[in-house]
Amino acid sequence: MKKAFSFIFMLIFTLSIFAQGYVINGLLYKTGRGVATLRVYFKDGNEKIDTSAIEKDGKFYFRGMISEDVPALLTINGKKSYRLYLSPGSTIDITMGHSKEKKNGIKGSPLTDSWYSIVNPQGKEDYDVHLERLENWVINNPENIFCELSRTLNTLKGEATNTYHYRHLKERLKQMNSLQIGATAPDFAAVDMQGKNQRMSSLARQSKYTLLVFWASWSKESREIGPTLIQAYNRFKNKGFNIVSLSIDEDKNSWKQAVETDKTEWTQLFGGKKWESEAAKAYMLKAVPYNVLIDQDNKIVEFNIRAENLADRLAELTGNRGFRVEGEIAPLEEGTIVMELLKADGQKEKMATKIVNGRFVFEGEVDKVCMATLVLPTRSGEVSFFLENSLIEIDGELKDLDKVQISGSRSNDDFLQIANRCNRQKNPMQCLMNYVLDNPQSIYSPLIVSSYLAPYLNTNELREVFSKLSGEATQMYQYQLLKNHIAELDKDEALGEKVKDFTLSDINGKPVSLSNFVSQNQYTLIHFWASWDLKSTQGIKELRLLYNKYKTEGFNIISISLDDERAAWADAIKRYAMQWTNVSDLKRWNSTLVKIYNLEYIPQNILVDKNGRIVAKNLSCEDLNQRLLLKFAK
Repeated sequence: MKKAFSFIFMLIFTLSIFAQGYVINGLLYKTGRGVATLRVYFKDGNEKIDTSAIEKDGKFYFRGMISEDVPALLTINGKKSYRLYLSPGSTIDITMGHSKEKKNGIKGSPLTDSWYSIVNPQGKEDYDVHLERLENWVINNPENIFCELSRTLNTLKGEATNTYHYRHLKERLKQMNSLQIGATAPDFAAVDMQGKNQRMSSLARQSKYTLLVFWASWSKESREIGPTLIQAYNRFKNKGFNIVSLSIDEDKNSWKQAVETDKTEWTQLFGGKKWESEAAKAYMLKAVPYNVLIDQDNKIVEFNIRAENLADRLAELTGNRGFRVEGEIAPLEEGTIVMELLKADGQKEKMATKIVNGRFVFEGEVDKVCMATLVLPTRSGEVSFFLENSLIEIDGELKDLDKVQISGSRSNDDFLQIANRCNRQKNPMQCLMNYVLDNPQSIYSPLIVSSYLAPYLNTNELREVFSKLSGEATQMYQYQLLKNHIAELDKDEALGEKVKDFTLSDINGKPVSLSNFVSQNQYTLIHFWASWDLKSTQGIKELRLLYNKYKTEGFNIISISLDDERAAWADAIKRYAMQWTNVSDLKRWNSTLVKIYNLEYIPQNILVDKNGRIVAKNLSCEDLNQRLLLKFAK
């Protein structure tokens, strides 16, 4: 009995030496429920696939037995994958998606740390330097376990040749070489919605181009791209394009329910077996969604085209570029509808079409994204949207044009997202202003400025915002409108005319005549401000610097305050060290100067020469400095 017990003890002890457990504790923030998959690769060529449910709180858990260091691949919800190295007795903690970046990462696996330190770019090295460093590392470390993934198989030796990947990499490389653009697409068979067996090669021969889409009902990203695929399908289905979707679902009912919910018209196939289906293996599928574009000769044209780029790619292949606008505005059954294209440089192009049975269609092509306005019959209303080369659908009612639905224009969707986000903020106008200042090159910025911000900006602020617009923003129709508007404002300012004269008392009660004051200086800045106005006081420090810089050159300042309390006015002059002449009639907005100069806001300024002629208006301190620098340099 003792011998038997000793034998069992020794057996357990021996096994514990050669096989120890690993534990993976995962925590994913902002992910919600889902599935984590762990593939563990062993040296004998086998692999173990394990799954763990991702709970509502983002936690998941794996554990298993291994006798040596082995590589593994962790995949989250069939999309994001992370390379791991498991060691006997190791506990690995994985945190992803935390708002504090330093809390994210993979901890507890020195081998995994080493892997990422080797394969990730170091510092600011570019692609070529990075690739050269990796190749040199493989040559210098041919026996390292990491070399199992190297494409330089012939350099490997020793322990590195006794790995799962080494045994299979040559076979996989052969398969990968067959999955090249121009190669024959791998064939497979799968059942359709009616239970009929379909061969992919036969389906592909029926159209000029067929997009094979791998997806799953449980994949959120697969479902999200559905509307974009539908738009591309509707636009090109009569031009030789088709889609075949293959689900890797394991449950047929889930697959069928998802197909019915998504309302797709094209062929739907069921692969089953998840990643182990015939089709998934043939195309080395590792994540969904994934797609392959195949031509009529069953040749591969392209891999994994992004959904938002699909229409452009098909337009290139079929030679059918351009836009198609289809719409219905109830209860309009007949009449002529006009579409105005608002193009660059303030140019308009008009198109007209008849409404037939309540529907209308426009077709054409634009060089770049532009605004378009639908003018309804008898001027009963207008609908504006961003137009691009795509299929755009418009649906709504005449009685509520603000709620018309516009789909198919990615640019229009992006603009609505910006507007809706800002509408949810406490200060929507400030949110829109921040967008313009952060994105001065955006095609949406001129529209935001002209349609939303302009009524709330004074002339000086409008000029400043407009001056920041750049890049694609300057190609938009609204940019030219703003440019023309500001040009009109400049005309109204009557540059070159004589400034209107006045006489006001200074802080000591002494009368000051403007005409007499400016005649004593080469250039004078007439500065309107008030001690109670924050914008006014914020700019005085810079103004003081310019005064001290140019006062010996012949530059002077006369500040006119719209204060109504002498004490506050005097205190501000002292506090901000305004050493130049200060005048006021202490009547705030009832001042005679408000009427004389049509003041609507402060601060404002007017730069005049010694003859009292207006040189410029509402200059920023930076612009004023440049002006004076040039004037006095002469």
